[in-house]
Amino acid sequence: MKKGQVRVSTTQRGLILDSKYGGWRSLREDDTSRRSSLWWKDLKEVWASEGWGRSFEDGFEWNIGNGKDISFREDSWLSCGALKGVFPRLFSICSAKDAKVAELGYWSNGVWVWQFVWRRPFLDWEKSSVDHLVQLLQGVKLDLGEVDSWGWKVGGCQTFTVNSAYVQLRRDRVGEIFPVYSMLWRCNALPSALYTAWRVMENKIATRVSLVRRGVVVENSFCCLCGKEE
Repeated sequence: MKKGQVRVSTTQRGLILDSKYGGWRSLREDDTSRRSSLWWKDLKEVWASEGWGRSFEDGFEWNIGNGKDISFREDSWLSCGALKGVFPRLFSICSAKDAKVAELGYWSNGVWVWQFVWRRPFLDWEKSSVDHLVQLLQGVKLDLGEVDSWGWKVGGCQTFTVNSAYVQLRRDRVGEIFPVYSMLWRCNALPSALYTAWRVMENKIATRVSLVRRGVVVENSFCCLCGKEE
């Protein structure tokens, strides 16, 4: 595996998440199972409601290997983005909508050959979309001896860091917020105090209003000091 690449769901923790929750792709889904833990529910809420999921996914790019981990339709593994958004009509007549890349072809004398199954013949106006799809796939080269992996493309170094991920997630607020955070983290204060100040700035303190918003049952949302509604 090349430097900077991240294998998908190969660790023990990744395999557990896959078996219990369906892996990272289930973060995109709206429904939440009753057996989901609180932290998984919170992660799904942040992933969807605050737009962090889309921003985080934009920081990665797929490096295709054998095609066994990449969803042909759902994942953004080509330069055009997810194929379900580019060819919605074609996938409505495809017999394998949820197939992985490796399931839509076969190896012949060491060469990958694409093979699709359609539920009906193409209409005349659909043939141009088929030609476009074939053109996009011409430059794709699978490697039977290499697993699919992610490459972190933020910063151009292909190496994932927490700081680069933070910049990626907050890039839409760089101009307004980052100077404030920079001054905060440079303050000569205890880390616990800095962390508390950061939570206040992010509205993450467990006030009664915040608890109600998270679905926690509280007696009321009035301030315990002044008696007014928060």
